[in-house]
Amino acid sequence: MKRLIVNADDYGLCKGVVDGIIEAHRRGIVTSASVMAGGQAFDYGVEQSRSNPKLSLGVHLTLVEERPVSANPGTLAQSDGWLPHSYPALLTGILMRRIRLGDVERELRAQIEKCFSAGLRPAHLDSHQHVHTLPAILRIVLQLAREYGISRVRLPRDSPGRHGAMRGDRFWQKAALCWLARYDAGRFQDKEISFRYPITGLFESGALTESRLLGILDQIPEGTTELVCHPGWEDPACKEDYAHWGYHWEIEEQALTSAAVRARIHARGIELVTA
Repeated sequence: MKRLIVNADDYGLCKGVVDGIIEAHRRGIVTSASVMAGGQAFDYGVEQSRSNPKLSLGVHLTLVEERPVSANPGTLAQSDGWLPHSYPALLTGILMRRIRLGDVERELRAQIEKCFSAGLRPAHLDSHQHVHTLPAILRIVLQLAREYGISRVRLPRDSPGRHGAMRGDRFWQKAALCWLARYDAGRFQDKEISFRYPITGLFESGALTESRLLGILDQIPEGTTELVCHPGWEDPACKEDYAHWGYHWEIEEQALTSAAVRARIHARGIELVTA
């Protein structure tokens, strides 16, 4: 049996992303979403989730590019009060011990607590830019997952050699993350937590067109796979603040609500699931 979790990242980033994910759930194939506790549309996202109880939610742990949730971010806070501005800045700060792991734990805990306090019951943990693949951070994430009874943690084990994988500006960074995720999966074994699902769509982030999605569906193996996606609607705030991502949320929205995609899922005998 082929099972597919279709998880939309960045839920709560802005209103347009929330609306797009909800629409891709109602009319399309999205079954799950990852919530950014520090996103500007977090409260709006929580409100919308109450009308869509079949949309499974997790926490999109965030240590870069956003404002901290913790009242005391400590060494994570940059001079402007924000979290580190990029993955390399976070990595360098941890390796040089300018960023304390105690502050990382406090921030991640605050994000999970905020989701629980809003009435959400997270089913999984993953992270913005997959920063939790860093072993020092993954140890913290697994500890928090056990503490809060969250049984699934995503590891981005996509394959850069997969036919049709996009080779954009961040290709080698993504390839390194996938290699690190395989290392993590072999080293960190935990009976209470599962990160067994292979991941697909990582190399298409922000550019998952209908044709690329159809190609991915043709290669879904037996068992459970997670498709990472980023649907959304036009939103001036997102377009201005996150232009450097180069994401095309509307194109992904169209792909994930496509009749051709639904037909391909049926033809390939793929069951859409949440876990």
